[in-house]
Amino acid sequence: MKKQFIALLAFTLILTACGENSTPTEAPHVDEVATMTQGASTEIVEATAIPNNSGIEGVQTYPDRAEYHKHVTVVKEAEGNLPPVFGEHFAAWQNCGIYDQPIELGGALHSMEHGAVWLTYRSDLPIAQATELQKIVRGHGYVLMSPYAPQKNDVVLTAWGVQLIVDSVPDDRIQKFIAYYEQGPQNPEPGAPCSGATGSPLP
Repeated sequence: MKKQFIALLAFTLILTACGENSTPTEAPHVDEVATMTQGASTEIVEATAIPNNSGIEGVQTYPDRAEYHKHVTVVKEAEGNLPPVFGEHFAAWQNCGIYDQPIELGGALHSMEHGAVWLTYRSDLPIAQATELQKIVRGHGYVLMSPYAPQKNDVVLTAWGVQLIVDSVPDDRIQKFIAYYEQGPQNPEPGAPCSGATGSPLP
């Protein structure tokens, strides 16, 4: 009887342990899979703000934190009128390209983690100016462009941990920012894609 009791107890403990681990986990996304298959660590190292070596006046840089790289299903609404420079984000990134409607913050943040520049503009920017911005962005594989409802400035350029506020357009710093920070030195995941996920940019 004692042996039967011990065997039953052991079986129960095994079932309990399996139950604790039976909750489905989020599948790693493409860049994580690539890193794991290369035998490298996926751990993000916290870092101080990169220096502004771009030569572009007005660029602000911010320190990176491991917590900003977490995947979540709900992204908190950003405080203030500017897009955040990093933060927890969706597992799927936003396909890079031009959008004439606001896009999901969680997807845009993930694209920035992959080295994208996010060009946002105020929703009431004159159509002619928005069209000129599209001409600048078109053809860049790692640039997002979209209106950002809370924004008061004409244009804000944001990359992972980097931001430039442009109060009026045209401004040649827009092209310079894209040239320097598109897959630039701030990129925490070099080689990660900015297509094949979420969103249908304009042709």
